[in-house]
Amino acid sequence: MEFLTFLPGLIIGITFHEAAHAWSAMLLGDHLAYSQGRVTLNPLKHLSPLGTAALFLIGFGWGRPVAVNLYNFKRPKFYYLLSSLAGPAANLMICIICMASLRFTTEDSIAQKLLYGTYLINGLLCVLNMLPIPPLDGSKIWPCIIPGMRPLSSDKWNLIWTVVLVVLIFSNMTDKFIIKMLEMLTVVLAKIIY
Repeated sequence: MEFLTFLPGLIIGITFHEAAHAWSAMLLGDHLAYSQGRVTLNPLKHLSPLGTAALFLIGFGWGRPVAVNLYNFKRPKFYYLLSSLAGPAANLMICIICMASLRFTTEDSIAQKLLYGTYLINGLLCVLNMLPIPPLDGSKIWPCIIPGMRPLSSDKWNLIWTVVLVVLIFSNMTDKFIIKMLEMLTVVLAKIIY
């Protein structure tokens, strides 16, 4: 039953995350994602069949990555940074909306549980995607910010990095870091909203 309170937040989070990548890339001049039908809030366009199956089998899933053609950007590095940040930013906005909405719910209501579940999932998506581990967004974001840093990924290695990430998450090696980041995010948002 607890899983069901997180499922809507996960679908919303993945959908808005991937749609934000596609929409921002289109606004910045790259219409590849648009031509692939990814500038939409239809979850079926963004959920990965394997990632969705993994969600039900191991409790951890992912969306279908949005393809970006850097050669369509007038300022490739800067626009790639912006389009890569758009996904985590979308999850952050969902967190803000959920936290603000929680003020108007009654304790132990279904609405409160759904909003809290959606907040936690989107906070997790935001924090995780800032890690510099492929195929997460952080592996694209940090090389655009830190001089001399190169992307760690190629298509060939993405599956291996995904397995490494899943192992890190399920071995509880990232728990303290993720919990600390979620706590910091909650404190900052609470100060802004309340």
